Amino acid sequence: MGRYTGKTCRLIFILVITALFFVAEVFVGYFGNSMSLVSDSFNMLSDLLSLCVGIAAGRVLRRPSSPRCTYGLSRAEVVGALANAVFLSALCFSVSVQSINRLAVPEPISEPELVLVVGALGLLVNIVGLLIFQDYKKCCWWWGCARGTKGERQGGPEEAREGARKGDDEESAEAEAAAEKTGQTLNIRGVLLHVLNDTLGSIVVVVVSAVFCVLPLEDDEPCSWKCYLDPSLTLVMVVIIMISAVPLFKETTSILLQMTPADIQLGIVLEDISKIPGVQSIHEVHVWELAQKRNVATMHVKCADTQAFQGLSQHVRKVFHQAGVHSVTIQPEFDDGSGDGRCDAPCLYSSCQNLSSCGVSSPSLPVSNGHLPQAPSEVSVGTAEDPEKKPPAEEPVKTTKF
Repeated sequence: MGRYTGKTCRLIFILVITALFFVAEVFVGYFGNSMSLVSDSFNMLSDLLSLCVGIAAGRVLRRPSSPRCTYGLSRAEVVGALANAVFLSALCFSVSVQSINRLAVPEPISEPELVLVVGALGLLVNIVGLLIFQDYKKCCWWWGCARGTKGERQGGPEEAREGARKGDDEESAEAEAAAEKTGQTLNIRGVLLHVLNDTLGSIVVVVVSAVFCVLPLEDDEPCSWKCYLDPSLTLVMVVIIMISAVPLFKETTSILLQMTPADIQLGIVLEDISKIPGVQSIHEVHVWELAQKRNVATMHVKCADTQAFQGLSQHVRKVFHQAGVHSVTIQPEFDDGSGDGRCDAPCLYSSCQNLSSCGVSSPSLPVSNGHLPQAPSEVSVGTAEDPEKKPPAEEPVKTTKF
């Protein structure tokens, strides 16, 4: 409809509020000689950076693909979420060190009334931020979503197999629509973690300053249990935040490392494909997550001839579709009569065989997940006995013609 989406408008709105409150906290913190407010203002500064990352990721995500970026910038959101998680972890480490130092050398809070007022305003700002980012019906269960919903999607092998076999296209579409409706995008989750961090920090400021307002500490009175309240509650807050940040860090790194999505039972998928009539062997299977809810798969399938491949390719795609993979590239290989199951699509030259995981001299397994060890290739570059041995000149590999 407009220039910005609803998600981007929410990010910009929170960005403006956070920037204004950051300036207010810096001014009041130095004016009232309250180092706790100054420290909290730096926390607000980290939120400003995180919000900028979230807005930038949302804008770059809409750029079309190009010859240089054939997938577009689909992982910009993942990179932004990882940056948020790393920055938040570094912030928690810094706060933990300061809190431990305060436990060793306790200090009372100065100007508790002023700290209480600004802390209450900060709590109000963060509550507004949480409500803006969340649908009102989702506020109660966001904690589970921030920790990831993989456990809810995972089931036993038999349950996954049964669900894949009995689900038709219409049910799959409904399930995907429901998952898309309830799913949280990664950069929004990263920003939410920062807002939650500020909310808990404001609660700590309000509680501690309220204690000092109700039970003031006299100038000549030594530090008592009240001086240990601030660093102790801060350490509890750090633990709570890290419990939410670690799953986000793990999810983003697994996507960037192109690991098989945790909710895809690859063994069951390969077993179902191997049972399709006409499939002689499968190998060079790779399944990864391009971005959240965008899974990609590639594989080599050996069959009798082109007619057999045309019949089985749709069945292979249907198996992947039921598993949640909707972008599948299938490379056919045709039986040459040898029956050894060797890869028929190696590198064109023998000198690059060690760079290919689908070697002409390596027999393929009946079922392979792309990471199982293969038999040593007969074509090698040098040997342990003769490390100076040079590879042969660009000699084409002999392949079967069809």
